[in-house]
Amino acid sequence: MREIDKLTDLYESLAEARREAGDEPVPFHKFAELVKSQVKKLRQGGSSEVAFRVAVKDGKVNFTARALKGVKDKD
Repeated sequence: MREIDKLTDLYESLAEARREAGDEPVPFHKFAELVKSQVKKLRQGGSSEVAFRVAVKDGKVNFTARALKGVKDKD
């Protein structure tokens, strides 16, 4: 359930940034698939934790994913 809350919060941040930039929000199901594919890709690279960021630069919305280094799995 916690993951769904995180996904929803992240989606809301992206949707708000896109609205402010004058862009249409991405449909939630497409956003969820993008997040899922990015997490899978980064985890296959050996990372257990993934961070996402929404930023606006020069009127354009950037949504990035990156592996967190130095984060250990919790047992």
